[in-house]
Amino acid sequence: MKNAEKKTNFDNNFSNDIKQEKKVIPVVEERVEVGKKVIEKAKVHVSKTVNHNIESYDIPLSSEEIVVKRVPKNELVDKVPEGIRYEGDIMIIPVLKEVAVIEKRIMLVEEIHVAKYKYDKVETREVTVRKEEVHVERTEIIPPNIE
Repeated sequence: MKNAEKKTNFDNNFSNDIKQEKKVIPVVEERVEVGKKVIEKAKVHVSKTVNHNIESYDIPLSSEEIVVKRVPKNELVDKVPEGIRYEGDIMIIPVLKEVAVIEKRIMLVEEIHVAKYKYDKVETREVTVRKEEVHVERTEIIPPNIE
């Protein structure tokens, strides 16, 4: 048994020596974190102005004029005229009345002549016209170095 005790003593002493000689070796691991950051690179200023200009335009215009002319007739007629008639551009409307005589006859009292005249002319009118202009101004900004 002494041999066995010696062996155990030796093993214990050897393991104690090993325990005392243990050294810690640090293991280092680097890790990278990736992210993003908003960096202002430029500024833009947008402005708008409205200009008012007076411009002349030729505008074709038409107008019509109705002329009513009473034409006295005072004529006795044998039969009633046919209603409205046209002579060229003139519309003629007969106006009738009955008159008492020994016999009854129809008298054409007057005719109404209606004419239409068309006049064309060109007028120049000044009109205010608006026009918008946009101005863009860009200012560069030097971003700081990011390491």
